[in-house]
Amino acid sequence: MHVVPSLIHYSATEILIGDQVLSRGLAEHKDTIYWMKRGIAQRSTKSKKTAQGHKSPAEAGTDFLERLLNRVSNQVSFADDEFTFTAPTEAFDTFRDWLQRLCESLGIRRLRMLDEPTACVLGYHGAAGKDDHFVVFDFGCGTLDVSAVRIDLASPADHKAVQLGQAGRDLGGWHIDRWLADDFAARHQLNDYERRELGPTLARKAEAAKIAISDPGQDAAELTVISQVGRKSRVLQTNYHRVCIDCLQGRPGAHADPRDACLGCLLLRHDFLKSAHETLERALENAAVHAGMRRSSVVKLLVTGGTSLVPCVRQMLEASFNGRVDYQSPFDAVARGACRGIVVPILQHDYALESYNRAKKVYEFEPLFEMGTEFPTPPEAPVRKWGTGSRDGQTEIEMKIFEVSQVTRRDLEKSLVDVEGRLQDETKVTTERSYVCLNRDNPTFILAEPPVNLKRDSERFLCLFSVDGHRRLLVTVLDNLTGKTLLKDHPVVRL
Repeated sequence: MHVVPSLIHYSATEILIGDQVLSRGLAEHKDTIYWMKRGIAQRSTKSKKTAQGHKSPAEAGTDFLERLLNRVSNQVSFADDEFTFTAPTEAFDTFRDWLQRLCESLGIRRLRMLDEPTACVLGYHGAAGKDDHFVVFDFGCGTLDVSAVRIDLASPADHKAVQLGQAGRDLGGWHIDRWLADDFAARHQLNDYERRELGPTLARKAEAAKIAISDPGQDAAELTVISQVGRKSRVLQTNYHRVCIDCLQGRPGAHADPRDACLGCLLLRHDFLKSAHETLERALENAAVHAGMRRSSVVKLLVTGGTSLVPCVRQMLEASFNGRVDYQSPFDAVARGACRGIVVPILQHDYALESYNRAKKVYEFEPLFEMGTEFPTPPEAPVRKWGTGSRDGQTEIEMKIFEVSQVTRRDLEKSLVDVEGRLQDETKVTTERSYVCLNRDNPTFILAEPPVNLKRDSERFLCLFSVDGHRRLLVTVLDNLTGKTLLKDHPVVRL
């Protein structure tokens, strides 16, 4: 599992992302930006001043993703591989617009979007029934988002999660880290100068202690910091227990000894669990009011985000959905679901042939398979098309297969132009839709022997198209003139 924290730091001389920021203790630095996704989703134009000038959430997000994707560019192909991005349900259109511009600038030609609840369901549960209801409990670093959804995998849109009810709050693991750090500083009577000097180290140690206590097999964790501020070094240490008798009874204990404390009591004092529970209930109430969803109809509550593993949160979820809580993949369920979404047995785009309409005297896309088509397609019902030549004497006939998106095409970027300035995916079809030619390097798969005679051969080459279980477009070509089968289930391209 590869996790890159969504942090970006702007210094005067360099830009750092992910663990580069954490390893240098710069997570709380004034020139570090996080929660970019939320800012982009909410169309925020509010910028933050950094050592490299003011940066909006969209600008910071672009810098972050460009660096991340370029780091893996030696393992993937921007031109040929398909990229899937996930987005919050309520931010889908905004994200699509921003991500499409970014991907075009990098030369990514095949882009898919999937809403996060759908990805989460796919990551945990696999394909869902048409009327199955789920609750996605996304408790991350800085935010809590709860969505009650119905998944429709047969939806013709990329947006497959039907939102039944939603609630959110600015609450997350980062707040717990800060509360632990503040509690530790108060227990050891750190002055303002010591607090500033030890801030980055204390923040990392607090996060490590929180993660350790979130392990069901561990009841306590030591938070130890060595202070070298002043003339003498000091070893500062507090043992944080998961829970105690006091917090189990619903009240925070005193824990006067600076070496002994309780995370459960600390969270009680900050109304942490109360806020999380209220957010969950508000999402369920919204789903009941707007869609009539009953708690009993929820197939599973699916957990994402490391803060969901905090012990009191686990207990609350189990109490609310006894036996229907799944939190085995909190860190990568959405990413796994996005990958699995590619192989859900439903075509994710429209596919078409470039064809010349002699009656209208225009080129057009002639549909092969529509978005939402299940595969493998029935072998007894292939899509039938006639392959025709364009001139007498022709011995090779090409058929260009295009992936046609529902997205409106933008102005062409340099990524769509080859080294000589020619369009890489040029088509004679007049269309506003985005498209990609899938067999650009091998468009010819019909050999005409004898050569084409236009008057004679209007219905000579019968092409039978189907899609197999590996999402490959197969073609069988019959030559009605000679009675020969030229190709049998020939794989043209992977859709």
